[in-house]
Amino acid sequence: MADAPCPRHRCRTSKIKTSNESTRPLRILQILHTQERGGILTLASMIEDGLTRHGCEVETAILFRTPDRNGAEKIADAARMAARLLRGGYDALISYQATASILVGLFGRIRGCKTRIVHQTAVPSATAPYLRIADKIAGSLGFYTANVVNTRFTLNEFKSYPAAYQRRIVLNEHGIEPPVPTQDREQTRAQFDIPQNSPVLLHVGRLVAQKNQKVIVQALAQLPDVIFVVAGHGEDERAIMDLAQAEGVAERAHLLGARGDTDIANLYAASDLFVFPSVWETFGLAAAEAAISGIAMIVSDIPVLREVLASGNSPVIFADKDDSAAWTEAIRKTLDHPIDVGQLKSFSQDVAARYSVQRMIDHYLQMLGMEQSAREARDA
Repeated sequence: MADAPCPRHRCRTSKIKTSNESTRPLRILQILHTQERGGILTLASMIEDGLTRHGCEVETAILFRTPDRNGAEKIADAARMAARLLRGGYDALISYQATASILVGLFGRIRGCKTRIVHQTAVPSATAPYLRIADKIAGSLGFYTANVVNTRFTLNEFKSYPAAYQRRIVLNEHGIEPPVPTQDREQTRAQFDIPQNSPVLLHVGRLVAQKNQKVIVQALAQLPDVIFVVAGHGEDERAIMDLAQAEGVAERAHLLGARGDTDIANLYAASDLFVFPSVWETFGLAAAEAAISGIAMIVSDIPVLREVLASGNSPVIFADKDDSAAWTEAIRKTLDHPIDVGQLKSFSQDVAARYSVQRMIDHYLQMLGMEQSAREARDA
């Protein structure tokens, strides 16, 4: 079923009273559009694990069976999820994308679920107009009890929305688990058939227009011997490989598909430079994660990444997202003159301290009315 839950975590300590004065776990349902690997799935997994540690019972359900569902299939999936929400049985609902958020707001409210937390994981201009309008109406009518954004940039994207909508917005910066490699550089390169002695550019992200990998493929044509490794999959995979073929760099473009956390951590340690040419982001999880890993990085010069990667000692290089020549020059310069390891380490520590997972979970505990658990976590 499209709304079949992921394996359930049983809670240990957080309880609520029922009519007969017995107690039971706080039951939470969180809804994702798909199971595709990416920042949203990573965020949802951290929230599920964090709330479970604080005694909640969390189920994670998938709205759409596959990412390529047609309109009729999506409507059927949405109807199934609406029916599930109307059956009730949950103390709180959490959603991460527009369609799921509207379902949570509307049907969760009808069913009487008191806590309905939604997330803004796309800027309004990147959301389908009909969903953008529905979200604005739902938020303005109070269908959401908390409307989470991860950056001040994203918060500002909603400044033209009605005041009733804005009152429910909560800024809660992303938490990030530091990537921990499990093998050395040589082993990882051998595992993925990456030449041992070639400079390696790494990108982590879905293969979609938003992530803009094409600008790196174009730059690669001017960077002999440089290898471009992409950990991710998506609808633009064929187009990217066609472009690589046209540019004469197909043999140096390694598309690895979606990889797990361990592989990603190993790839950070095995690469020379992280590249992140996104057109837009609401946070940029992979960029922040790369910063914590200690790898040198070049990212798009867009406001949200300047916010997320801000530091008094930042070694990050910013490049125009649409200018392949600028990316070529920045890549060549950074490979020829590597950034000081000490500076990278200091920056890594700064970013890790800013994006604590426990701090993020504390905020969710507060949204769920579990302030005591949040205080206990801070005092531990």
